[in-house]
Amino acid sequence: MKRYFFDAVGEQRREYDYCGRHLKTAEGAFQLAELIALDYAVKGEDEWVGCSINVRDAEGQKLFSVPIQSSFLVAA
Repeated sequence: MKRYFFDAVGEQRREYDYCGRHLKTAEGAFQLAELIALDYAVKGEDEWVGCSINVRDAEGQKLFSVPIQSSFLVAA
């Protein structure tokens, strides 16, 4: 299993994941990033709309990014 880190990143605000999560595959990390982005969207935290969840590996390399969309767009 590999450790993946999920950072919420925007121009005005950043929240870094210092613990990470162990997952079997990068696909699993991508799916979790989608769920985290959805969670931010439905919480009604509009300051995160337009930001993204960046996924890093244990070496700190960015693997991919999932946008946080408006909850209105998520429900469509």
